[in-house]
Amino acid sequence: MRDEAPSRMIRHHPSEATLVSYGAGNLWEAAAVVVGAHLIHCAQCAATVRLAEKVGGAILDSLPPAALAPVMLERAMSRLNEVSSDVAAKADAQHPRRVTAVQGEGHSILPSLLRNAEWRWLAPGIRRAVLLRQPDDGTLHLLRVRSGTALPQHSHRGIELTLVIAGAFVDAAGHYGPDDVAEADEAVSHQPTAEGQDECVCLIATQGRLRFGSLASRLFSAFARI
Repeated sequence: MRDEAPSRMIRHHPSEATLVSYGAGNLWEAAAVVVGAHLIHCAQCAATVRLAEKVGGAILDSLPPAALAPVMLERAMSRLNEVSSDVAAKADAQHPRRVTAVQGEGHSILPSLLRNAEWRWLAPGIRRAVLLRQPDDGTLHLLRVRSGTALPQHSHRGIELTLVIAGAFVDAAGHYGPDDVAEADEAVSHQPTAEGQDECVCLIATQGRLRFGSLASRLFSAFARI
C-alpha cells in the first residue's frame, strides 16, 4: 500500500468573499486561476466553494425560468456543469496553452510555467513572467525572488492575490509558505521579503497598477510595468 504524503499546513487563505465569488463564477479571470490553484491543496477552501456552488444552485432552482435572461441562464448552466469537475481541471482550463508542470517542494503545486515562462529581470534577485494581461480583468504573473531580497514597499489600486508555489516570504501580516494565499486590497501597504534557503516563487493576480511611495520605487514600477 502506497504511503500518503503528509498534508501541508496551510495558514493563509483567500477571503470568504473571494471564495464565494469563485464558486459563483464571478471572480475575475486572473484571480480565478490563483484561487483554483490554491483549492487543489486546500480542502477547507474547497469545501467553502462547494457550499457556495450548492447554495447558488438552490437559488437558481427556486427561480421561475422567466426570471433568467438567456445570457444569465447560459452562464448558470455553464457553472452547474462545472460543479462535478475537479478544481484542478478548472484551473487548467483557464489557460490550456500556457500551462506546463511545476514542482514545488517535492509535489505538483499547480500546472504552471516555471520551465517555459519568459522571465524578465526586474532587479537584483527579482525576476517576473507575465502570463496574462487584460485591461479590465487584471494581470496574472509569476514572480521569483531570491531569499533575503525584499520587494519595494507598495500598496494597491485593487485586489492582489498571491499564491506561494515554492519557498516563503514574510511581511507585516505574517509568514507565507507553499500553498498559502496573501490577499491584499487598497488599505494594505507592505514590503514582502523572501526568506528561507531557496528562492520564493509566487503566482500573483493583481487589479490595476501598484502604488509605490519613494522615487526609487516609482522608477522600479515604471520599468517593471507593475
